[in-house]
Amino acid sequence: MYEIKFDSAESLYKRLLPALRSKKKILSKSGYSYIKEKDIWDALRNKKWNTKIGLELYEMVDDILHTDSLFFNNYYHNINDEIDLKNDLPKLKSNQ
Repeated sequence: MYEIKFDSAESLYKRLLPALRSKKKILSKSGYSYIKEKDIWDALRNKKWNTKIGLELYEMVDDILHTDSLFFNNYYHNINDEIDLKNDLPKLKSNQ
């Protein structure tokens, strides 16, 4: 058996893309059509995989396919709420 090594996050993303597409289809059928493959990738990368060491490819595929839809929904809305708050705040006039 040979070991697969990835030289970048992009190459790992491409390798996981079939699982990401499958999860996106599942999410779309459940009413979460606004969640894209990249959102699924970002949520798992930032919230689940960032603390793990020595992850195997099969574990990542399992996480993609079996993580609850609400996890992705919550991540999507929290990230977009943070972006909206940062970009939409009015610049207040100082009293000086």
